[in-house]
Amino acid sequence: MMIELKQEILDLIESPKLHAYLMEDTERLKLRDYVSIIAGAPVGLKRKQGLLYKLRATSDTKQQDTDYLKLCCECIDQAVQYLTMESEKIFLIQLMGYDDDNKSDIVDGPYIMTSLEDMKKAVQEYYWNEPDSTWNTLYWRVELYLDGEHKIKKNEFLSPMYTYIMNKDGEIQYFIHEKVSSNYLKGPLGSMAEWLFHSVCPDLNLPVPYQTGDVLFIDCRPYAPDAFYCRLKEVGDDCCGIQCEYVNPEGEIETGALKHGDYFFNHREVYQYLSPLYKAKIVSKDELNWDDYIKGKQNVSKTT
Repeated sequence: MMIELKQEILDLIESPKLHAYLMEDTERLKLRDYVSIIAGAPVGLKRKQGLLYKLRATSDTKQQDTDYLKLCCECIDQAVQYLTMESEKIFLIQLMGYDDDNKSDIVDGPYIMTSLEDMKKAVQEYYWNEPDSTWNTLYWRVELYLDGEHKIKKNEFLSPMYTYIMNKDGEIQYFIHEKVSSNYLKGPLGSMAEWLFHSVCPDLNLPVPYQTGDVLFIDCRPYAPDAFYCRLKEVGDDCCGIQCEYVNPEGEIETGALKHGDYFFNHREVYQYLSPLYKAKIVSKDELNWDDYIKGKQNVSKTT
């Protein structure tokens, strides 16, 4: 794989120290790691599609990994194809955000559109006409329903073929294949490939330069309700190897696996599409004293 392509892929990681660490030795990562970085990044589907095809064209590796990359390309090809095909379709659009308990919630909608171009124009106009909204925690969830020969029904009601996740500017970044019917998706590799494009699990499981005691600031908005601090208690290699602690609204300390998205108190109540590894930044002691931060949170919880 060309070093230029590896750098282009690693540039999708905004975390400064992790990016620098991986760039020091791009051979640390396997082909599947690069595929995972592309699939989970908060960028448009067209960019992901282009990077995956570049990766496929320059890869020379064992058969199973080649088959996996081929499946990932086919997954995103089909998601883009259904999104842009000329047949009759309906887009059901909901503005997503978070309620008072910081749980994922529908903020507005649903709205109905019948073309991709009109839908993008509509969401962009909505954005400009609502300047007072907290847009850093808002995104769009789009269900695609097909009519004619491609339509899917359940109990005579139309069912969505795909759900797409779109940012405030109308850029579609993730997709969920709701009705998997293609033969190439059968088997464990097909399931893994589909899952990769919309879930923080099975994780972006990369090697990291972090150490026990590091305090991280992680801002995955709009795919998390806020920006959060956590402190690393253990740093290992597997998907559960990075254990962190954080404080909940009651001032209690909780712990969880960072790579599984368990770095804030109600992570299970949130539709996480973005791995915290893309955004994590190390906070110096001059910026934040962890013990003082915890005490401050505990004092606030006692007064509310």
